Amino acid sequence: MSLALFKHTLRRSWILLVIFFGVLTMYMTVVISMYNPEDMAGLIGMIEAFPEGLRIAFGFDALVTDLTAYLASWLYGMLMIGFPMVYSIILGNALVAKMVDNGSFVYLLSTPTPRVKIIVTQGIYALTSLLILFIALFAVGVLSAEAMFPGELNISAFFRLNVTTILVNMVVMMIAFFFSCLFNEARLSLSFGAGIPIAFLLMNMLGGSAPDLKVLSEISIFGFYDPVKLIAENSVWGVNLV
Repeated sequence: MSLALFKHTLRRSWILLVIFFGVLTMYMTVVISMYNPEDMAGLIGMIEAFPEGLRIAFGFDALVTDLTAYLASWLYGMLMIGFPMVYSIILGNALVAKMVDNGSFVYLLSTPTPRVKIIVTQGIYALTSLLILFIALFAVGVLSAEAMFPGELNISAFFRLNVTTILVNMVVMMIAFFFSCLFNEARLSLSFGAGIPIAFLLMNMLGGSAPDLKVLSEISIFGFYDPVKLIAENSVWGVNLV
């Protein structure tokens, strides 16, 4: 890894990371503030008002009994996959393909740093930025929950959920990064690097909306990701290894 290149990439891309952290922090704090432990019946009634297919597709079909399950269903069911996916697509494309497309990658190749080292460094930055994003969001979630509803959040289960969510988003990041390295044009990199993760997400949503379409969910990379189930299980090593 080239430390100098890593620092350069950080200086060039940190604003994007801060923007997505700010947006997700806003959503997380708002969702936590909406939780009302004394009116769970009202929350369940609001969920049941949605069409069944829509509830399942967006991950709202699980029984919400506490703050941890509430966050897993309402926040991690869609938002913590959708927004980081957009971040991964933008960053993955920008780290290589966009630089090749606009000619700036030539300056990196003119340095003594080998191409493999350049690509490995860019890939390490991509994964590290996601790790930093979710560590910060985990801290925000725990601090906000403890401030608003002390003792309501199962921190160990919330931690397990965040670990698996990080790994899922790292898969998406590496898909986008792979196509960024494969193609010389940003339009092709985005077509495949964005198209494939979005297709997997739509397949998972469609597969959960109707029993006849369940096979679509099973072949999607998001098919094994069930936030509410993850917080209920003590061991998630199998899912994490996948």
